[in-house]
Amino acid sequence: MDGKKSLGGQQRAELRRQWIRRAVTVFEQMFNGADAEELVTFTQREQMACTLGKELSRWLLEQQSAADPLVHPPDEPAPRCPKCGRAGQRVTRAEMELPQRQLTTLVGEVTLRREQWRCATCRVAFFPSGPQAPAGDGRVQSLGPAESGPASS
Repeated sequence: MDGKKSLGGQQRAELRRQWIRRAVTVFEQMFNGADAEELVTFTQREQMACTLGKELSRWLLEQQSAADPLVHPPDEPAPRCPKCGRAGQRVTRAEMELPQRQLTTLVGEVTLRREQWRCATCRVAFFPSGPQAPAGDGRVQSLGPAESGPASS
C-alpha cells in the first residue's frame, strides 16, 4: 500500500465500529470470560493476552491488506513478474472472486485476497505486492544485512 490512500469515510467508520466491537469482545474475554477464572498465574494471563492480541492483529492485517489499492492493480503499468521482471498478464477477471492465499506472519495465519497475475515467460502465477518489491529468484526473501544475524566464518 502506498501509505497515502485512505479508506472512504463510510468504509473507515464501519471498520472502526467493527474494530471497537472486536476490542470490547477481547476485553470481555480477558476479564469476564469463562477462561478468566482459569487465569491464575502470570504466565497464563500473558498467554491469554498474547493470543487475544494476535487475534486483533490478524484482523487489522487482513483489513488493511483488503483496503490496499493493489488488490486490483492497474493494467498500465502491468505488475512485473517477481522472477524475471517482465510485465505480467491478469488472470483474475472482474466477475471472479478474488483468489486467496494464507500467509504465515508474526501473529499467525493471515488470509490475503488479491488479483492473480501470471508471467507467460516463467509460467508462474503471482499476486502483485507493489512496485517496491524487487524482482527476485522466486524464493523466500533473504534477510537484510541488519537482520541477518552474526556473520558466519
